[in-house]
Amino acid sequence: MARELSTVDPQERFLEFFKKEKYRQKISQMAITGSESITVDFEEIFGFDQRLAEKLMEKPEDFLQHAGNAAYAQLGIEDAEYAGKIEKVTVRIVNLLGKEQLRKLGSKQMGKLVMVEGIVVRATPVRPMVMSAAFRCKRCGTVSHIEQTGQFLKAPPVCPSPDCGRDGPFEFVQDESTFIDSQDLRLQERPEDLPPGQLPRTLNVKLVGSEIVDVARPGDHVSIVGIVQAFAPSRPGIGKLRIFILHLDANSIEVLGKEPETRPPSREEEEKILTLSKDPQVHKKIMNSLAPSIYGYEHIKEAIMYLLFGGVSKSLPDITVRGEMNALLIGDPGTAKSQLLQYVAKIA
Repeated sequence: MARELSTVDPQERFLEFFKKEKYRQKISQMAITGSESITVDFEEIFGFDQRLAEKLMEKPEDFLQHAGNAAYAQLGIEDAEYAGKIEKVTVRIVNLLGKEQLRKLGSKQMGKLVMVEGIVVRATPVRPMVMSAAFRCKRCGTVSHIEQTGQFLKAPPVCPSPDCGRDGPFEFVQDESTFIDSQDLRLQERPEDLPPGQLPRTLNVKLVGSEIVDVARPGDHVSIVGIVQAFAPSRPGIGKLRIFILHLDANSIEVLGKEPETRPPSREEEEKILTLSKDPQVHKKIMNSLAPSIYGYEHIKEAIMYLLFGGVSKSLPDITVRGEMNALLIGDPGTAKSQLLQYVAKIA
């Protein structure tokens, strides 16, 4: 039976967990792969110590720090030489017992560890983010290091030198600062998860660490475990607003389905396409194959057919005519607009 964490050091419990043969092997292989993180299945933590798993969900920032310290301590036992080369070990959690819907994230989930699924619709380039910033006092030349959190670079309030103690000015020293790779994603609900008549909602996700950046691309179906955070947007001359915006600080990311790669058709597919192209009813057949369970709407299905196939752009001497088109569906609730959208999203 799990012991109460009020009387047992959580780091000691995590250290006991990492002494399992499976994780001892994973930690000992970190030097071979050059990794600074280890992936842990949440179900195994839950089976080892249910109370520890619950606290990890409730206070992830503190308990992920305990887990990282324990993993680093175990690395020192397995490979002391490699442990001396890195500063810390990041523990990445996968496979939580349940997943949250994007549209259900709210104030109750703030500061909690959650797992969400969705489609990546936007990904920024990988950019370096400063973790420990070095500042040089322009008065005395003393260099101080400030740990960075939040969105903005923070300088020291005063010079740490006892002979100076002035409030600057300070100069950022890039060569002596510590950086880490970061990337921002925008996650959107999957079409099949949408309630009828609702638009998909999105969530901004922050990825930090070389192991998880540049893993997913737009169009991929992903599962992300992270901590729900909130920040208050500010207005110039007014201050911060009372309404906060949620985002997710990712701890781990798994790609569940890649966007299908384009490939040339096979010989059998070419024969079928050529045969269909010679059919005088090909226009009608393709139109009727769109959402066949929805009766009628011939003119809407015809527009969707043209939308899916697209066209050929033309460059004229005075103008350029694009080949793609857009379609806007407007109608009363319950007229199958969302069903048509979901069908098109599946075959597009």
